[in-house]
Amino acid sequence: MRTRSSKKGHIALILARGGSKGIPLKNIKKLAGFPLIVWVLRAAIDSKIFESVWVSTDHDEIEKVAKSWGAKVHRRSEKVSRDCSTSLETIQEFLKNHPDVTVVCNIQATSPCLHPSHLQEALKKMIDKKCDSVFSVVRRYQFRWKEVRKGSNIKTKPENLDPENRPRRQDWDGELYENGSFYFATRDLIMNKTGRLKKNRCLQGGKVAYFEMEPQHSVDIDVDIDWPVAELKVQRYGYFGRERGATEGCVPTSATIQQTPAV
Repeated sequence: MRTRSSKKGHIALILARGGSKGIPLKNIKKLAGFPLIVWVLRAAIDSKIFESVWVSTDHDEIEKVAKSWGAKVHRRSEKVSRDCSTSLETIQEFLKNHPDVTVVCNIQATSPCLHPSHLQEALKKMIDKKCDSVFSVVRRYQFRWKEVRKGSNIKTKPENLDPENRPRRQDWDGELYENGSFYFATRDLIMNKTGRLKKNRCLQGGKVAYFEMEPQHSVDIDVDIDWPVAELKVQRYGYFGRERGATEGCVPTSATIQQTPAV
């Protein structure tokens, strides 16, 4: 599905710093036969809704992988490559160097079950509803209880249920949580140049909407223990690319995996 809008000024940006603490160089560590970042690069490029797809990095090997899979590379400055640097600061630096960009889709490299259709439908919503930002969410069916700090005399209490009338799963709509897969935002929102936006610069603000993803596509990798679970999920629900003829639910063969470019 394609949006009716022009791609001009619409870009995808994947932030991939080399100094990952949880899993060293996790952005290019192999997941189901491909460097992790490749899973989202393929989805972004094959969505055909972006004028260009970029990777912002400070690392030579990440740059090499990104370019070999068709992405452009922005070499971020040392200022936004520190452990304390935020995604927003890094995106703002990119925008200052690319004045023609009007809409940014910040895609997280650690969400390998992203599909082109997710991006297409989210951008369509953004355009049709004239939103300043659209971000991805997943529905969860989890009951939450108030945290009690160690040494406190306060008792815990439920935050989203009545224990005396505990609902069955099928009788409850659950709740929406950010899954961190992607964030669409206008340049004006990120750089705080929209008249109706009076607060600080951000990725979620103005007229904001969400795009709900299915649980099987909501995968996030942060620490080592996440890796084997993500590998199983991506083999079943990942996007393997149009040219390979693989779709959701198709497990790659060894021949498919061997098509990875040398990096």
